[in-house]
Amino acid sequence: MSGNQLIAILSPTIGAIFTIFLLPLWLSNRSRSYILYFIGTFALYTLAAASQLRFVAGDTGPIAPLTPFFYLACVILLAEGCLKRVSRRLNYPLTAIVAAAVFIGVCYYFYIDRNVAARIYVVSTGCGAILVNAAYRLRPSRSDSLITKTIFWIFVIMSIQILLRPLVIGNPWSPTVDTGALQTSSFWLTFNFSLIISAVFIGLSLLAAIVLDMTADLKQQNVVDALTGVYNRRGFDEEASLALGRASAQPVSLVLCDIDHFKSINDTHGHPRGDGVIKELASLLTAHAGKNAIVGRIGGEEFAILLTRSTVGEARAFSESVRALFEASGQAAFHGSQMTTASFGIAAHRPGENLQPLMDRADELLYDAKKAGRNRICTEDGVIAFRASA
Repeated sequence: MSGNQLIAILSPTIGAIFTIFLLPLWLSNRSRSYILYFIGTFALYTLAAASQLRFVAGDTGPIAPLTPFFYLACVILLAEGCLKRVSRRLNYPLTAIVAAAVFIGVCYYFYIDRNVAARIYVVSTGCGAILVNAAYRLRPSRSDSLITKTIFWIFVIMSIQILLRPLVIGNPWSPTVDTGALQTSSFWLTFNFSLIISAVFIGLSLLAAIVLDMTADLKQQNVVDALTGVYNRRGFDEEASLALGRASAQPVSLVLCDIDHFKSINDTHGHPRGDGVIKELASLLTAHAGKNAIVGRIGGEEFAILLTRSTVGEARAFSESVRALFEASGQAAFHGSQMTTASFGIAAHRPGENLQPLMDRADELLYDAKKAGRNRICTEDGVIAFRASA
């Protein structure tokens, strides 16, 4: 068995193996639609490689003109899948133009002026253009995971690798290019071997990305409150402690808020309406706290908000805004039959102070706001902001 024959057998085998491994991952995680793109990638790669088992350079046989399109579609699905994973997408107009150009070029150099070297040139250029566009759109930020950065560099390397192939062929229109020699050349052996190496490396990277994404989701589920989407107590404690450690000399304020008379809301209107009230307050807190804030549901109807780079005055303005909006939302939702109000306690972070002492002080102030009549805001200076609509 020659080297070309061995590689021709290995290519579809490896593609089929990755397709089989990816399928159960998608069946158990159908919300991750990008996995389906990866399955399509390796299924098409398997089909393209299998089509060359008998026709080494793809220049004869009924399926020969389709093989280049299998490879192009494989690259498009790979690029779109990797982009969907990070909530991005290909440049569709550019992709359509490239696909049309490849279609015209392949058809011309198969049916009109048969030239296998020219077809390799056309397909390599088209695939390279798709990969370059994908690599540009996959540019990672500093906060992106290692696997995301790895996938970006894979696309960069693949772009260079594929765009260099036409240079190795030389001028495909030159009369000195021997198509028969190309079929048995060391170039074609290297070409197919590089496909195998690329396929294995890409496949392992994609499997790693899927597993790491699943692990991150499981970790997220452990620190996020399922009802509201904000941090749960564990998640809030972890994130707030880290934020306090980074605070340095910047002002930080902690706000604790609790829904007033929540039990009566549940008893009168039922738990689904009570859950709706909790979600409404969480939504208001998240919308008005700012991107640097950490919001957590630390009890049944109690929330904690760590406002970094915020003075007590700024925290009080935030609390008053949320308090008024929450009260208004309850009047609209229950048509005046039920009040929805909340009480707030605000404490300023002291230099070197850990989270728990700060929480204790804010909790005492929240208790003072409750004791003073609820629907109020209490700060450390003893000022209580009474509700505007008393």
